[in-house]
Amino acid sequence: MIRSLTPALAALLFFAPVAMADSAPSADEMAKIEAALKAWGCAAGKAEDVEKEDSGIYEVDDGKCADGKVYDFRLSKDFAVTTISAD
Repeated sequence: MIRSLTPALAALLFFAPVAMADSAPSADEMAKIEAALKAWGCAAGKAEDVEKEDSGIYEVDDGKCADGKVYDFRLSKDFAVTTISAD
């Protein structure tokens, strides 16, 4: 029985990271992210620094703000900023 489970377990562990991969937000989502950050006096920066998690949460790395500093942001599914952390 254990020998028959070993290949299945190995396959599960191999493919699990692929199933949890983040994706790039669509152009419409990017516009909503930019609008949310603009309300905080910030901008998302490069598109490749923005990711959409499988859970629907958005992450913005290296958002540039009017105070001249760089922050990381997390936004909810409805594009509300939930977390701001100094980079």
